[in-house]
Amino acid sequence: MASQQIRCTVSSCYYYGAGDNCVAEEIMVRSNPATLGNANMEVGAMGVEARTSNHTLCETFIPQERGPKPGIRRIER
Repeated sequence: MASQQIRCTVSSCYYYGAGDNCVAEEIMVRSNPATLGNANMEVGAMGVEARTSNHTLCETFIPQERGPKPGIRRIER
């Protein structure tokens, strides 16, 4: 079975890994109701460091200093 790779550039996340890889055992991404129906959306702002899940639209996000989230371990590659 091939391993799954989730690419992520949110380096302030506990689950951020080398090479811009997410190393969370699992991830949860939700819809952003504010952008439904807008195919030309852009999320976030360049150069702004994420501090909450809402900044990334990834509910697995947690700041490095607060990680890990209960029940979600880091997987080392």
